[in-house]
Parts: sequence; structure tokens; C-alpha cells
Amino acid sequence: MRRRVVRDLGTIIGVVVILAAVVGINFFMRLEGLQAKYEKIRRQYEAQAAQAGTDVLDWQLLRKTKGSLRAGATFPEDLLPKAGQIVNLMGFTTPIDQFRAATHFMLLPLPIECYFCQAPPMRDVMLVHMAEGEATDMYEEPVMLTGRLVLNEGKGQQFFYTLEDASVTSKGGTATKSYSKQHRQEGQSLGKGLDPSHAGAVQEMPKEQLLPPAEAPQAPTQAPAPAP
Repeated sequence: MRRRVVRDLGTIIGVVVILAAVVGINFFMRLEGLQAKYEKIRRQYEAQAAQAGTDVLDWQLLRKTKGSLRAGATFPEDLLPKAGQIVNLMGFTTPIDQFRAATHFMLLPLPIECYFCQAPPMRDVMLVHMAEGEATDMYEEPVMLTGRLVLNEGKGQQFFYTLEDASVTSKGGTATKSYSKQHRQEGQSLGKGLDPSHAGAVQEMPKEQLLPPAEAPQAPTQAPAPAP
């Protein structure tokens, strides 16, 4: 009797393990399919921009960067000349603490859900600081950002690279515009309740890495009416 019970339990455990393996394999196959889908979408928009004469920084070049938080980054030789230069980069926006009218966020080659509950590798994360007086919403489709590329050298850097003074130049392949300070209050109120762990790679962002509040833009002066 005992042998039969043990045998039955072994059979049940074996079936459960097999089912779990099948589910796991199916899940990761779907995840790989999702990654391939969004990679293709981003590359299509990059190709459209290139056809229009825009020089787009390739994520494949950024992904050649090696290193870690402790050791720091080792950048590929082809990337070094772009340091301090104005570049265009297409990617998916990922919030740090605001979903609406954000002045700082992360840009990834794939949506954050494609990394399945784990932080993306550091080579896949671009920290973005918007230009003073500008902000942007977080979008589901890829966006094109233009800004000055900064390569963060040395040990202990939370990000390998930063895009400074950035502006959104297109969204989903269509020209768009970013938001100035008067549109930020709603986004700031929505961002207060955001759990920073949703940002994926940053849970304790140093304050010195965040943009200070932009000064309110000067109201345009009304031109005097022409004399009759």
C-alpha cells in the first residue's frame, strides 16, 4: 500500500514538473516573440528617420558597452567620438517618478515589460534629462529624442550614458513636440504615488542626477496695435 502511494505521488509530481516546464517554455517563447516584435517596430521607425536624412544612434553600438555598477563602463571605440555631440536616439520611454510631463526618465531599446520583472542591463538604459523648460509624457510607441550624449566614466555610475538637454523630435514616426512647465502640474501630482521600483533600473535615484525645476518661461509681450 505504501509503495503504491509513493508511486502515485511520484507520478503526480512528475506530471506537475512537466506541466511547469511546458508553461515556462511557452512563456519564454512568447517573451522572445514580444521582444522581436518591439525590436522590429523600433527599427522600422529608425529606418524611416534615416530615409528622411536623420542620423540615428544605433542601440547595437551602445550595447557593445561592457562593465558593471561596481567596475564602471568600458565604451566601444566607435562610441567615444560621439561623446559630447548632439545625437538622435529612438527608444521607449520608461518613467522614473512621473508618467506625465516628465523632465527626467529612462529610454530603452525595448519596452520595460520585455525584460520580464528584472532590471534591464545597464547597456540598455539611457538616462534622459530634458532641456530646460521642456517635458514629455511617457508613450507606448517609440519616440525620437535629440540631445547631447554624455558617457559616464568611472566606478559607481548608476547609468553608463546620459542624454542631456533633450527634446522629443518625433513620436511613432510622426513629428511632435514636448511640454513646457505650464503643463507639468498634473504630471507631478500623478507621479507622487508611483512606486520607484516600476522604473526598473532605479530605486534610489540620487537627487543630483535629477533636473532642477525649470524656470517658468517669460510671457510674450503683446505688440502694440498699429496706428490708424
